[in-house]
Amino acid sequence: MRKLTALVAGMTLAMSALPAAAGVVITQKQHVSSGTNARDSEQTISVQGNKQKMVTERHTIITDLDVGKMYVLDPTAKTYFEIEFPPKGQMAAMMAASTNSAMNFKKAGSTREIAGFKCTDFDGGGHMMAGDYTVKECFSSTAPGAEEFAAFEKNMAAKLKSSGTPTGNGEIPGGVPLALDSSMKMGKVNIPGMAPEQAAKINEMMAKRPPVTTNTVVEKIETKKLADADFAIPTGFTKRDLPGPGTMMMKPGAMKMPPPAGAPSPATH
Repeated sequence: MRKLTALVAGMTLAMSALPAAAGVVITQKQHVSSGTNARDSEQTISVQGNKQKMVTERHTIITDLDVGKMYVLDPTAKTYFEIEFPPKGQMAAMMAASTNSAMNFKKAGSTREIAGFKCTDFDGGGHMMAGDYTVKECFSSTAPGAEEFAAFEKNMAAKLKSSGTPTGNGEIPGGVPLALDSSMKMGKVNIPGMAPEQAAKINEMMAKRPPVTTNTVVEKIETKKLADADFAIPTGFTKRDLPGPGTMMMKPGAMKMPPPAGAPSPATH
């Protein structure tokens, strides 16, 4: 009995001596341009365990893989809507349309140093609901939080794959992205569930637009313990219905939101 007690005490002491699982917080600067129009913004991405939060100037998106939900918050209106993850129905079709080619990455053969850390470039591209795009993204395996970030992305991709969502055949880079440069030429929009006449009007409008280019670079990346409240819906927010097809257009440039591995994410501006 004494040996068992000593063993349990020793295990407890050893576990208490281990550092608490830390999260990673990434601060990014983003420049988006289309013709003579341009916009600069800042956004942060936080990851800890199976949870991720992306904060932009207008919206916050929380992904909780443990409960299988994504929450899109509007801080100004204090409202939010939720999406099942992995998605189902029309949302699954929208996700499949953007992930199928978005995860088709290949090493570009070049490296960079960003925020003091070396990263390796990967090229990707293809067609998604809003048009054709190309992307170059630089991944680092030595930057703070690289393992935590990559683990979340791997788990997210596995859940998508298990649900039957196409995830492409290309290499999925490991580590954490430090820079992303993308260009999208708006083309024929094909959004599941959208009325043909609505799609025709959008296609006519999109055809006249110049390519959208996005440049995103990490300014700061740090690891620290994040509170559960950091990934929770704030008090006072009201739940609203999920927007219908066509109101959730996709665009490139928002790094590491669903779909995973650097794919363009739901518009947040």
